[in-house]
Amino acid sequence: MLKKYGLKLSFIALATSMVLGCTTTTNVPQVSPEGMNLKKSTKSTVAYIKEGVDFSEYKKVLILPSAVAFKKDWKRDYNRNQTSISTRVRDEDVIRIKADVAKLFDEVFKEEFGKNAKFPIVDKISSNTLLIRPAIVDLDVAAPDLRTAGNIKTYSSETGQATLFLELYDGVSGEILARAVSASAAGDNSYYQWATRVSNRADAKRMIRKWAKALRTKYDEAHMPKTK
Repeated sequence: MLKKYGLKLSFIALATSMVLGCTTTTNVPQVSPEGMNLKKSTKSTVAYIKEGVDFSEYKKVLILPSAVAFKKDWKRDYNRNQTSISTRVRDEDVIRIKADVAKLFDEVFKEEFGKNAKFPIVDKISSNTLLIRPAIVDLDVAAPDLRTAGNIKTYSSETGQATLFLELYDGVSGEILARAVSASAAGDNSYYQWATRVSNRADAKRMIRKWAKALRTKYDEAHMPKTK
């Protein structure tokens, strides 16, 4: 049943570039192709929501495995500036980094949503299930820690950048309820520091947790008692 929610990263990358590629927030479409209304529009974040949706009806959450896609031509552009073969990114490095980021993303999101047992994370759709379909696109790692690089150190002022593409669905009907696109930088510092696998992971984790907390906050707010 979950196959219909399969991610088409080419479509997601195109949609992301169309939304965040607007020169001003006034250029962002007020209505999505599915008929959702524009809820938020800033330089880094755009969000749409279905008119009249009541998220308080959803008591369970199912989080699909995330998909990850690098920025177009990232490997080629990165290797162009490398003078040594040992510091060049290989295909297996790209595959490993994608898998690591996806695994970290899934861990952090489930950790954040699992903090409140009142709204359990489930692995099967039933009534009142909110389905979250996440993807990370335009992944740009500034200084990847390559396992073949020996003792070579890479310094960078930031770990990299990525864009979150998030969609929320009614689990039973499959109707899309909301979509958010948010670009962010990880480990943005005013000074250069040695980038390692550990520091890259820590920076990426902080960025992902920021996204997860923002979504969880909105979800919790939807379930707060309505004041008269």
